[in-house]
Amino acid sequence: MRTPIGIDLGTTNSLVALFDGKKPEIITNRTGERSTPSVVGLDPAGRILVGSAAKKQLAVHPERTVAEMKRMMGGAAKISIGDRTYSPQELSAMVLRSLKEDAEAFLNHDVTEAVITVPAYFTDSQRQATKDAGELAGLRIERILNEPTAAALAYGIEDLSKEELVVVYDLGGGTFDVSVLDMFEGVIDVKASAGNNTLGGGDFDRTLAAWLRQRFETEHGLDLGGDRRALARILKAAEKAKCELSGATVTMVTLDGLAMKGGEARSLEVEVTRAQFDGLIGDLVRSTLVPIESALRDAGLQKERVAEVVLIGGSSRVPLVRQLVADYFKKEPRTGINPDEAVALGAAIQAGLKAGAISAQTGIMITDVAPFTLGVQVQSSVGSQAVNGMFSPIIERNATIPVSRTETYATTSDGQEAVTISVFQGESRFTKHNVYLDEYTITGVPKAPAGREKISVTFTYDINGILSVTTKIDSTGKEATLVVEKSSRRLSPIERSEAKSRVEADLKPNAPGGQVDEDALRQLVGAARTRAIALTGPTRTRLDALLVEAERSLASRDHLACARLDLELTDLLFSLE
Repeated sequence: MRTPIGIDLGTTNSLVALFDGKKPEIITNRTGERSTPSVVGLDPAGRILVGSAAKKQLAVHPERTVAEMKRMMGGAAKISIGDRTYSPQELSAMVLRSLKEDAEAFLNHDVTEAVITVPAYFTDSQRQATKDAGELAGLRIERILNEPTAAALAYGIEDLSKEELVVVYDLGGGTFDVSVLDMFEGVIDVKASAGNNTLGGGDFDRTLAAWLRQRFETEHGLDLGGDRRALARILKAAEKAKCELSGATVTMVTLDGLAMKGGEARSLEVEVTRAQFDGLIGDLVRSTLVPIESALRDAGLQKERVAEVVLIGGSSRVPLVRQLVADYFKKEPRTGINPDEAVALGAAIQAGLKAGAISAQTGIMITDVAPFTLGVQVQSSVGSQAVNGMFSPIIERNATIPVSRTETYATTSDGQEAVTISVFQGESRFTKHNVYLDEYTITGVPKAPAGREKISVTFTYDINGILSVTTKIDSTGKEATLVVEKSSRRLSPIERSEAKSRVEADLKPNAPGGQVDEDALRQLVGAARTRAIALTGPTRTRLDALLVEAERSLASRDHLACARLDLELTDLLFSLE
């Protein structure tokens, strides 16, 4: 049965949704939650944990847990979890696989197709990495959809007769996007997009965590720089305080037994007001105005013409964010749509359109835009001086996609027989300031004086944001084509096959994980003893008993008992935060 799903692969949380023939709905995961933390970890026996189970051990075992993989998508760096190393695509695939299995449990049949959303300002390599992750998870990716466009779909399907200009402000856990849309009679026409792929609620957490750490270190004369568990606990407390300050004007951060000094446990206890928090994150929040103004400028609009501002992304709940948007647009932003779920619901609508579950008679149509200018590196003349490394745009930023455009260039030296086409994306006149995508060389250029032979370069940018480049020697008709999805930054077919097998093997419930990490358990025991000093009552009694049992199991090298005690200590310490 063909039932494509819609997935919001988020920086902090991910969601999966389905169009049921009438409306989109969120599919709950195996623990009954509507979202799944985008966190992957290893348990004490070396088995993969995904979602809530992995997040639970993040503050206790940061050395074998990873979050925010989305920020690393499209890069070449590998990520270590315990003694294993994965690519960001593989880790994201584990999250996607978990969502896929939740959907299959809900539908009671296999799911093989999906629409996955990405930030509008994701680069080509980041989009390709997302597509790779979907394939590694066993999904055929029907469409890569920009997150603000997905949110607009969820917003617009309620009333397809609307005619208005809408700004979608999307501030998630790790990325920020803004899109300007023209909505009329079921058509959602994206006019412009802008954003920042390195800004989100996680940055708010880290900013507050740095302030809390400084307060603790100053008060107790300690340096927590090498204490990964203490820093992870502070970051978790900062995230919790951020959420509490969305509904309250003051909150208390208390971390018992955060570190030891002179044989005594030292704790963090500090009051944080909303005003203090706003002061810490003010510059970050105000920086979102730059992409807003860029998108409005590209769309040729004054902010006064905007009829509605739709806030999505969990970080849009921060009161300072809402106030900034309201002050800038001189109107209260729309709050009727769930900011956490809008993107997944929109992805499900797009999946329904692709599968024919939504009738064509509804009149829904979406257009989108290229988020970056795409072009090639050329040699230009400035007076009598030849300047290399210049950027020649072929597809301009915010061109409606799909789009295909051609530019013609001339050879630059006498007798030139080959031309190298170097592809870049960005807005600078110099390629050194833009993002390199790929390059290839076309040979067989007839020998001729410089400037006589002409080379036509055609860029085709499809609806998924995938670029292909075709080059033709005009005098001979010889062509060569580069699909940028084959770039060196993307996994090769062999690497994809190997990665898919590795992901499938590591996600098996009883996958062998080797020996229990005894050193990690010893470190956990040490951290638990520090915490125990500040505890009393039944919790202290329970913790003491676990510590005695853990020491005994470590001494006897009872790996099965060590694994169980690691989990029980992790659960108990997590419950104390």
